[in-house]
Amino acid sequence: MTLSNVLSRWLMLVVLSCAVLARPVVVGAATADVAATNPAMIILIRHGEKPPPEAKSADLSEAGVLRAQALPRLFALQGKKPSRLPHPDALFASSASKHSNREFETLVPLSKALHEPISIAFDEDQTDELAREIYSGKYAGKVVLICWHHGRMPKVAKSLGVADAPKWQDEVFDQMWTITWPAGKLQFSTVPERLMPGDSEK
Repeated sequence: MTLSNVLSRWLMLVVLSCAVLARPVVVGAATADVAATNPAMIILIRHGEKPPPEAKSADLSEAGVLRAQALPRLFALQGKKPSRLPHPDALFASSASKHSNREFETLVPLSKALHEPISIAFDEDQTDELAREIYSGKYAGKVVLICWHHGRMPKVAKSLGVADAPKWQDEVFDQMWTITWPAGKLQFSTVPERLMPGDSEK
């Protein structure tokens, strides 16, 4: 092999090496793709008030029915002011059990007002499966509302990526949790419903 052939092969290897080094970083591209599948907002709420234990009822109490009926106001225009929260594009409730159908019942008035169906595909313990569905890309850029059993709510939040969600107190029916991604970073917030007389202001 002549010296010119050796030099030609060496130059070709240098050019190929430079081309490989100049390729875009795949990790960054993959991260951007994942971020693009996030909803714009996830709203977590508890079902409305329930009857006393001795009633042994799986349904909402009268107060719970009134709260459910008031829920669409969160997403209604306030005169010339915008709604407090953006309209949900998807509604999820944990599937009924022998102990509770209150999650579904809570969302029925909102479902009718928004003409959106309620998904009951997951039971209260299938929080990882719920999270996979929500982050599947079907709801990218959309608003998702989830109504769940309060005892499982921290588990739902954890499955959705919240590292330190607090316990949802037994007596609390008038708050919401929201998950958003300002500047691409997950942000977890507690928001008052302020729907019924006596609801907390903060």
